[in-house]
Amino acid sequence: MDEWISYNWIKAFHVMAVIAWMAGMFYLPRLFVYHCEAEIGSKQSETFKVMERRLMKAIINPAIVVTWVLGLYLAWKSDYLTWEGFRLHHWFHVKFLAAFAMAGVHGFLSLWRRDFARDQNRHSQKFYRIINEVPTVLMVVIVIMVIVKPFWPWAWRL
Repeated sequence: MDEWISYNWIKAFHVMAVIAWMAGMFYLPRLFVYHCEAEIGSKQSETFKVMERRLMKAIINPAIVVTWVLGLYLAWKSDYLTWEGFRLHHWFHVKFLAAFAMAGVHGFLSLWRRDFARDQNRHSQKFYRIINEVPTVLMVVIVIMVIVKPFWPWAWRL
């Protein structure tokens, strides 16, 4: 019983970290869209730099760390990382790849934030509008894999 309670507490904190991470991942590219409109060196541009840095340092970066640490722990406790789990849970492979891709998007957002901080942005508003949709698509894939588990062996017999 104690193991079940602690597992569920860890899962709850994992979900909260994912929500915080995703909130930042949805908001930062939107800030970039507006930052593109601001004239370099203007008060507005400097305000965006502060907002972007604080969002990244105070929310997005801590949230990705907690998400991955707790997520890997949950995968380990659920035997998804064993040979048998690897063989049976194909939904987990897709979810893990999508989460890994989300971490890659996080890395690119971090690089682009640093470019804005140095007044060296090389992308257009349209680029950031498109990038803003990538976390949404990845989130849809992840949620479907976790909730529906479409590649489970039993799913094919329904």
